[in-house]
Amino acid sequence: MLHEKYLPRFHFSEKHSIIIKAKASNIWPIVVEGDLSGSWVIRLLFALRGMPARMTTFQGLHKASFIRLEQIENEELIIGLIGQFWKSGGNLQVFNPEEFSSWDVPGFLKASWNFELFQMGAVTRLETETRVLCLDDKALRRFKRYWFFIRPFSGVIRREMLRGIKRKAEKMN
Repeated sequence: MLHEKYLPRFHFSEKHSIIIKAKASNIWPIVVEGDLSGSWVIRLLFALRGMPARMTTFQGLHKASFIRLEQIENEELIIGLIGQFWKSGGNLQVFNPEEFSSWDVPGFLKASWNFELFQMGAVTRLETETRVLCLDDKALRRFKRYWFFIRPFSGVIRREMLRGIKRKAEKMN
């Protein structure tokens, strides 16, 4: 699990999963593409957060400092983000994947978001987990308040994303 490599310690986490009637190798390209634009719910929630429509793809998220840390084909993809999410625009930092684990600036937090595929015969379990590590007590206090309001919507986005991947993968099967 790449989370153990990049963010083994964390203060907050959220995990969701779904069973898909398809092989991991058929699901993988859909996960890597990361196109969230097919969901009006995700588009709406992103718009309410002030995130532009281009961010409904992983390519768009990458341009906004969501950095692909690593991937193991047909098994796992992990994305990292560093910022102050409670601020307008998130004060997102630019970094290279190899800098993520050691990045340690007070007042900020690091987040990782993975997608992991588990082949189980004719079906695959797709899991996604988000982890957040606050780099000092001040960031922890601020993020707690932010997370109280954002967490339900974060869960909706992840569940909606998993359902969208499932629809696409099972349609192709």
